[in-house]
Amino acid sequence: MTSFLSYPKTYQILTKIQNASAITFSTFTVVHVSQLLVANVGGVESANRWLILGRPFYQDAHLEGLVVTGAGLVHVAAGLGKWLIRRLYWPRSSTKRQNLTGYVLIPLAGLHYYLVRTLPQQQYGDSSFIDFGYVAWGLQNRPWFTYSLHIALILTGSYHVVAGISQLWNRQKSSKRRRIVQGGVIAGLCLGLTSSLFIIGRETKKIPLRLDFENMYRRISI
Repeated sequence: MTSFLSYPKTYQILTKIQNASAITFSTFTVVHVSQLLVANVGGVESANRWLILGRPFYQDAHLEGLVVTGAGLVHVAAGLGKWLIRRLYWPRSSTKRQNLTGYVLIPLAGLHYYLVRTLPQQQYGDSSFIDFGYVAWGLQNRPWFTYSLHIALILTGSYHVVAGISQLWNRQKSSKRRRIVQGGVIAGLCLGLTSSLFIIGRETKKIPLRLDFENMYRRISI
């Protein structure tokens, strides 16, 4: 029993749990990121169509608790458990960029979820009909907050996901070529997602629920 609960053994178990939850959560990430990137090709109307089409997958009553909130919370809990073990067992170990971006993502992703999922549910009892017009209202009327939140989410999320995938599938020592490819993918993803954000903010002209959206954004006292 003592051997099973040793720090190194527990750390290995948490790593496996973290990797499994990351793979599960990545299914949602791929769908949601694709919905946003479509704006670069077909504009905000195409992005909204893809948003509505893909939403049943990750807002399903059963799947959401598994691939989004469930996998996300398990991933965070495992990561924090590993952080605690490192502080106790390896107190002089340095914090890697991969871990650092993960810690930063916790409040960013939590605030994003509160904005686009919790507030609409509080306002309407549902959020399944909300499209990118909701974010567009924020980009147009609360630009500092909305752009800062989402660009920070794009930058940290892109690095964390791409570096995490690279680390998961290629565990040997990082090569210069691998780092260059990884950096290129991260830069391209950041550029594409940020461009989509600006397109959504610029091209969205009609926002029928703008008064409701204003009321919802007011609930975030920033």
